[in-house]
Amino acid sequence: MRLIVCVEDRWGMAFNGRRLSMDEAVRERILEFTDGTPLWMSPYSERQFGDLPAGREICADEAFMDRAGQGEYCFAELCDPSGYREQLEEITLFRWNRRYPADLYFDPALLDGFSLAASEEFPGTSHEKITMEVYRR
Repeated sequence: MRLIVCVEDRWGMAFNGRRLSMDEAVRERILEFTDGTPLWMSPYSERQFGDLPAGREICADEAFMDRAGQGEYCFAELCDPSGYREQLEEITLFRWNRRYPADLYFDPALLDGFSLAASEEFPGTSHEKITMEVYRR
């Protein structure tokens, strides 16, 4: 599985059962690089994607991390992906480059055994600078 996660500077993912932030430019990037491959996420996450381009579909399921297969993408916002370490083939981090309160954190130890394959900074619609990092085994 290929994991996609948004994090703030201290690895926070969510606070009080809600995402820390969302950004239209991040959603567009996710849809671009996952095109042609299943994109799994929770129904909560699906709501932020709104109207999708023709022919584009999101696989929304409460058990999306269990349902995603090899080579398929998972966008995780409100769940700890640590239990899926063995299934992870790739991790894409979108860094907000600021600090938010959080109570759910991404464990940076999940990156052990992965190498940074690509890094790109781009302007977001809600953040001046967002950093996308892709890690591969």
